[in-house]
Amino acid sequence: MQVTMKGIGLMRDYLGEAPHMVELPEAATLGDLLARIELDFKAQLTGSIWNWEEHRFRGPVVIVAGHRVIKDRTTPLQDQQEVSFYKALVGG
Repeated sequence: MQVTMKGIGLMRDYLGEAPHMVELPEAATLGDLLARIELDFKAQLTGSIWNWEEHRFRGPVVIVAGHRVIKDRTTPLQDQQEVSFYKALVGG
């Protein structure tokens, strides 16, 4: 299966300016995509954005697939789906 991942806003600093197509096994989940991000973007992922022990983004990162926010690593992905990553900004 192929999934297109895209960094939005500040996440482009870590995932690149252009959308990135990744090949994943059939029945892949968000967890599989996060593992692939760790592998493909190791050089760009710093300790401030990536939790190496838990293999996930650190801090508030919103992940959107199919027009809905997904949080659970076991969420299945669909072939040809676009998954976007947003760094949530806080302020006051």
